[in-house]
Amino acid sequence: MRTLKVFEHQCIHVGERLLFYKNGIPEEMIVEQRYIDALWQMYDQKKRPFFKPSRMGIRFCEYVGVLKILDLTIEILPKADRNTDYVNENQQDKWQWILVDMLRVCRLIHTPSASEAPLRLRHNSILDLYIQYFIIEVNRLLHNGLIRKYRREEINSTSLKGKLLLSKHIRKNIVHREQFFVSRTSYDRDHLLHQIIFKAIKILPIICNNQALLSLCCQLQLNFPEVSDLKVDEGTFDNLVFDRKSEGYQQAIQIAKLLLLNYRPDVISGRSHAIAILFNMNQLWEEYIYRMLNKANIYGFKIHNQKSTVFWMTESGSRSIKPDIVIEVKGKKIVIDTKWKNLHNDVRNVKMDDLRQMYAYNHYFDAVECFLLYPGEENKTSGDFSTKSYFRDDLKKMSCGVVVSRLWKENEFKNEYLDMDIGTTIFKQLKLI
Repeated sequence: MRTLKVFEHQCIHVGERLLFYKNGIPEEMIVEQRYIDALWQMYDQKKRPFFKPSRMGIRFCEYVGVLKILDLTIEILPKADRNTDYVNENQQDKWQWILVDMLRVCRLIHTPSASEAPLRLRHNSILDLYIQYFIIEVNRLLHNGLIRKYRREEINSTSLKGKLLLSKHIRKNIVHREQFFVSRTSYDRDHLLHQIIFKAIKILPIICNNQALLSLCCQLQLNFPEVSDLKVDEGTFDNLVFDRKSEGYQQAIQIAKLLLLNYRPDVISGRSHAIAILFNMNQLWEEYIYRMLNKANIYGFKIHNQKSTVFWMTESGSRSIKPDIVIEVKGKKIVIDTKWKNLHNDVRNVKMDDLRQMYAYNHYFDAVECFLLYPGEENKTSGDFSTKSYFRDDLKKMSCGVVVSRLWKENEFKNEYLDMDIGTTIFKQLKLI
């Protein structure tokens, strides 16, 4: 099994020499054609926007996370510092830690903190972390005792136990008079929650690369009771209702959903099973900033996420606009729109579309200030929209500042890179505290 770590927007090409990890040992190897072909096969299934075509290869997009194809696990990592041309092993480790901790803060992955996680060794993949936590959760359920539920079933039975379904009994048992087709209620462990978990358990050995975890996956298969097979889709999880008795299953079901809905079995050859657990980095950055601002909010500010207002109306419908974050301070509103992009300390790299968007936010949300928030070296730039146009010179005065906040810190010895005080830093940059 091999692992390849790349960064968002990075290109890989057939024949290119890159740093692969085989059983945790780094080794320069050539990108093989079969890997590129397998990636394209995954892409073509539903035209997912994970990457774009490139000559003899692919270019990754703004999605980060993990892909598994054939015998290769590809980790796509974020990157917002300035050293984009030269990538070494330490940078890969740094951004892997940052991504995992961002997912943890946003509750998209449930692991212990960076200093506590037992599996957070140097070259384990994000997929391993999901598998590890799933194993921990299922073992916890087994230790506490699996719950039983009532379920109604219609079966052929050798004893008349339950309600006899006469029409079906005559049709099915015309030559089997020793059987009865009955409807009955059972109270056992063969219910939807266990069927979903068992379905996820069965794919673990196929998608797992870590040898230590692989043995735990096999143990889990032996210890978990067999239940009815289930065809899983998104609708399966819509029917789930958790009560006081089953609320302890929520974490295991959440990870099972992630694994099952992103798993793509090869039904033709049975060899190139694939899984993709990917997150849009723009959305992850927005969610992370929102949560960190809330964590740092000891001042009584009102912080809103995705506050929507109608922007355009027609007879057939309407369109809305919603800024990422709105902070209310003493009745005044400050709008923040997060952008995952490195400005390289040059505000000329701000997109015109973003500025037009901020002008609309100023107007529709009656904001005293608006800010575009980027990752990078700490900086703040004030900016105002012009009050003059070709036809008027008395337009309302509106502003749009640019704030750059440092997402990371250097603490290599403890493997802690994420700056957990970024919320307080942003409040200070906005002069709210």
